[in-house]
Amino acid sequence: MKTIYGPIRFIVTMSCLLLISGLTGCSSYQMRGVVIEGAVSTMTVVDQDDPRLTQGYGMPMASIEVTLDPDRLARKVLQRALSDIDGTFAVPVEEPGAGYLEYDIRVVVRRSGYNTATQDIRLPGPKQRLLVTLVGGEDNYKPEPPGLMDETLEMGEPYMQ
Repeated sequence: MKTIYGPIRFIVTMSCLLLISGLTGCSSYQMRGVVIEGAVSTMTVVDQDDPRLTQGYGMPMASIEVTLDPDRLARKVLQRALSDIDGTFAVPVEEPGAGYLEYDIRVVVRRSGYNTATQDIRLPGPKQRLLVTLVGGEDNYKPEPPGLMDETLEMGEPYMQ
Protein backbone atom coordinates (compact mmCIF):
# COMPACT_ATOMS: atom_id res chain seq x y z
CA MET A 1 0.00 0.00 0.00
CA LYS A 2 1.46 3.34 -1.09
CA THR A 3 0.74 6.63 0.65
CA ILE A 4 0.63 9.87 -1.30
CA TYR A 5 0.54 12.12 1.72
CA GLY A 6 4.31 12.82 1.61
CA PRO A 7 4.33 14.66 -1.76
CA ILE A 8 1.01 16.38 -1.07
CA ARG A 9 2.21 17.59 2.33
CA PHE A 10 5.37 18.98 0.70
CA ILE A 11 3.39 20.79 -2.01
CA VAL A 12 0.95 22.28 0.51
CA THR A 13 3.80 23.42 2.76
CA MET A 14 5.68 25.09 -0.11
CA SER A 15 2.47 26.77 -1.32
CA CYS A 16 1.84 28.19 2.15
CA LEU A 17 5.41 29.49 2.39
CA LEU A 18 5.13 31.21 -1.00
CA LEU A 19 1.80 32.74 -0.04
CA ILE A 20 3.15 34.06 3.26
CA SER A 21 6.28 35.51 1.64
CA GLY A 22 4.10 37.19 -1.00
CA LEU A 23 1.87 38.77 1.62
CA THR A 24 4.71 40.06 3.77
CA GLY A 25 6.80 41.24 0.83
CA CYS A 26 10.53 40.99 0.32
CA SER A 27 11.49 44.28 1.92
CA SER A 28 10.35 45.84 5.14
CA TYR A 29 8.03 48.83 5.26
CA GLN A 30 9.58 52.26 5.72
CA MET A 31 7.65 55.30 6.91
CA ARG A 32 8.81 58.07 4.58
CA GLY A 33 8.46 61.82 4.77
CA VAL A 34 10.10 65.22 4.57
CA VAL A 35 10.99 67.92 7.14
CA ILE A 36 10.69 71.55 6.02
CA GLU A 37 10.69 74.94 7.71
CA GLY A 38 7.24 76.41 8.28
CA ALA A 39 5.17 78.83 10.32
CA VAL A 40 4.14 76.26 12.93
CA SER A 41 5.67 72.99 14.19
CA THR A 42 3.26 70.29 13.03
CA MET A 43 2.98 67.13 10.97
CA THR A 44 0.44 65.94 8.42
CA VAL A 45 -0.06 62.66 6.56
CA VAL A 46 -0.32 63.40 2.82
CA ASP A 47 -0.37 61.43 -0.46
CA GLN A 48 3.03 60.57 -1.93
CA ASP A 49 2.45 62.94 -4.88
CA ASP A 50 1.36 65.95 -2.77
CA PRO A 51 3.08 69.08 -4.15
CA ARG A 52 3.85 70.40 -0.63
CA LEU A 53 6.46 67.63 -0.23
CA THR A 54 8.70 69.37 -2.80
CA GLN A 55 7.98 72.98 -1.83
CA GLY A 56 10.09 74.83 0.68
CA TYR A 57 13.57 74.09 1.91
CA GLY A 58 14.26 70.66 3.33
CA MET A 59 15.87 70.61 6.76
CA PRO A 60 18.86 68.28 7.10
CA MET A 61 19.87 66.56 10.35
CA ALA A 62 16.41 66.61 11.96
CA SER A 63 15.97 63.71 14.40
CA ILE A 64 12.89 61.53 13.87
CA GLU A 65 11.83 59.32 16.79
CA VAL A 66 8.91 56.90 16.40
CA THR A 67 7.18 54.99 19.21
CA LEU A 68 4.80 52.16 18.35
CA ASP A 69 1.67 51.86 20.54
CA PRO A 70 2.64 54.87 22.71
CA ASP A 71 -0.29 54.55 25.13
CA ARG A 72 0.38 50.92 26.08
CA LEU A 73 2.73 49.45 28.64
CA ALA A 74 4.43 47.39 25.94
CA ARG A 75 5.27 50.38 23.73
CA LYS A 76 8.17 49.92 21.35
CA VAL A 77 10.66 52.61 20.35
CA LEU A 78 11.69 52.14 16.73
CA GLN A 79 15.04 52.92 15.18
CA ARG A 80 15.79 56.66 15.21
CA ALA A 81 16.40 58.33 11.84
CA LEU A 82 17.93 61.59 10.64
CA SER A 83 16.68 63.62 7.71
CA ASP A 84 18.93 63.84 4.64
CA ILE A 85 20.35 66.97 3.06
CA ASP A 86 17.03 67.60 1.26
CA GLY A 87 14.96 66.97 4.41
CA THR A 88 13.70 63.52 3.41
CA PHE A 89 13.72 60.60 5.83
CA ALA A 90 12.77 56.93 6.02
CA VAL A 91 12.14 55.10 9.31
CA PRO A 92 12.14 51.27 9.03
CA VAL A 93 9.16 49.60 10.72
CA GLU A 94 9.78 45.88 11.26
CA GLU A 95 6.26 44.98 12.42
CA PRO A 96 4.07 42.38 10.68
CA GLY A 97 1.73 44.08 8.20
CA ALA A 98 3.24 47.54 8.76
CA GLY A 99 1.92 49.98 6.18
CA TYR A 100 -1.25 47.94 5.64
CA LEU A 101 -2.52 47.22 9.15
CA GLU A 102 -3.43 50.04 11.53
CA TYR A 103 -0.75 50.87 14.09
CA ASP A 104 -0.82 53.85 16.43
CA ILE A 105 2.48 55.73 16.61
CA ARG A 106 3.92 58.78 18.33
CA VAL A 107 6.32 60.79 16.17
CA VAL A 108 8.77 63.31 17.65
CA VAL A 109 10.80 65.45 15.24
CA ARG A 110 13.56 67.65 16.68
CA ARG A 111 16.31 69.88 15.38
CA SER A 112 18.62 72.25 17.18
CA GLY A 113 17.30 75.83 17.07
CA TYR A 114 13.75 74.77 16.21
CA ASN A 115 10.58 74.04 18.15
CA THR A 116 9.84 70.28 18.37
CA ALA A 117 6.91 68.75 16.48
CA THR A 118 5.21 65.82 18.23
CA GLN A 119 1.96 64.06 17.40
CA ASP A 120 0.11 60.77 17.86
CA ILE A 121 -1.09 59.44 14.48
CA ARG A 122 -1.88 56.23 12.61
CA LEU A 123 1.06 54.72 10.75
CA PRO A 124 0.88 56.09 7.18
CA GLY A 125 0.30 53.66 4.34
CA PRO A 126 2.90 52.85 1.66
CA LYS A 127 1.52 55.50 -0.72
CA GLN A 128 1.44 58.20 1.96
CA ARG A 129 4.15 60.47 3.34
CA LEU A 130 4.61 62.44 6.55
CA LEU A 131 4.96 66.19 5.98
CA VAL A 132 6.68 67.77 8.99
CA THR A 133 7.10 71.53 9.42
CA LEU A 134 9.31 73.06 12.11
CA VAL A 135 9.37 76.69 13.22
CA GLY A 136 12.53 78.36 14.46
CA GLY A 137 12.69 79.10 18.17
CA GLU A 138 13.37 77.69 21.59
CA ASP A 139 12.80 73.97 22.07
CA ASN A 140 10.63 73.33 25.16
CA TYR A 141 10.11 69.62 24.55
CA LYS A 142 10.39 67.36 27.60
CA PRO A 143 10.65 63.63 26.87
CA GLU A 144 8.09 61.33 28.41
CA PRO A 145 9.32 59.51 31.52
CA PRO A 146 10.18 55.83 31.01
CA GLY A 147 7.31 53.38 31.10
CA LEU A 148 6.54 51.41 34.25
CA MET A 149 7.69 48.15 32.67
CA ASP A 150 11.00 49.61 31.44
CA GLU A 151 11.67 51.24 34.79
CA THR A 152 10.98 47.99 36.68
CA LEU A 153 13.29 46.02 34.39
CA GLU A 154 16.07 48.60 34.81
CA MET A 155 15.76 48.54 38.61
CA GLY A 156 15.78 44.72 38.70
CA GLU A 157 18.74 44.30 36.35
CA PRO A 158 21.45 44.29 39.10
CA TYR A 159 19.62 41.50 40.93
CA MET A 160 19.36 39.27 37.85
CA GLN A 161 23.12 38.76 37.50
